[in-house]
Amino acid sequence: MERALLLAFYITISCLAFVASKIVIALLLYKRCKKRPIVYDDGLSGGKMVMFRSPVLQSLTSDAFVKKALKLTNKDIIGSGGYGTVYKLAVNDTLSFAVKRLNWGSTEKDHGFKRELEAMGDIKHRNIVTLHGYYTAPRYNNLLIYELMPNGSPFSSGG
Repeated sequence: MERALLLAFYITISCLAFVASKIVIALLLYKRCKKRPIVYDDGLSGGKMVMFRSPVLQSLTSDAFVKKALKLTNKDIIGSGGYGTVYKLAVNDTLSFAVKRLNWGSTEKDHGFKRELEAMGDIKHRNIVTLHGYYTAPRYNNLLIYELMPNGSPFSSGG
């Protein structure tokens, strides 16, 4: 009888450990899936907008962003550097971004560049400007969407 109780105890503990491990794996997979960027294909320009999981960007659509980005002018410039010009893009009265228009070729062919941008999108640090996403299109310069710093552009000194 004592042996049967001990066996039942071990079977119960094993089943509980199995269920607990499945719950932990499911939570880890959920977190991983939640971190994946949202990709929007833009039918107007043939481009693609990739937005990292950010509560700030939940309300921003690809079409609205592209329309506003194509209307950027010299009066919207807040900085420039070796890799491009940075503009202030105001989506509405409360939502603004720093948008860097890159001077060089298409990222559609450079998968390493996309991986680097996705890695940068995962970085959250108080001393690093948050990269919210990027936009690539064959006929337009590529755009990087950054958090707008309240005291100006972090890009005005050269990069």
